[in-house]
Amino acid sequence: MKVLLIVALALVALTAARPSDVIDIEQDHMEHEQEGDPGRAVEGEYSWVAPDGNEYHVKYVADQFGYRVVDDNVVPEFNDAKPTGDGEEADK
Repeated sequence: MKVLLIVALALVALTAARPSDVIDIEQDHMEHEQEGDPGRAVEGEYSWVAPDGNEYHVKYVADQFGYRVVDDNVVPEFNDAKPTGDGEEADK
């Protein structure tokens, strides 16, 4: 009987410790999911289909360190703008 009570309490504690859904919205061209502890720390992702047909997504974390994008395909990647040295004359 004691073992059953301990197992039951452990399951309740595990369920309570699981992140809870804060936002879960799904519409035709937009989705937003977020879980965590509102006002303390959450993580989530949202996506949408732009008028040009491209689908974009953003994964983020918001906690005591602020809002941070973890992964996205919204901002295009670019090569570093440092000169490669090609075509430059050497200093003499």
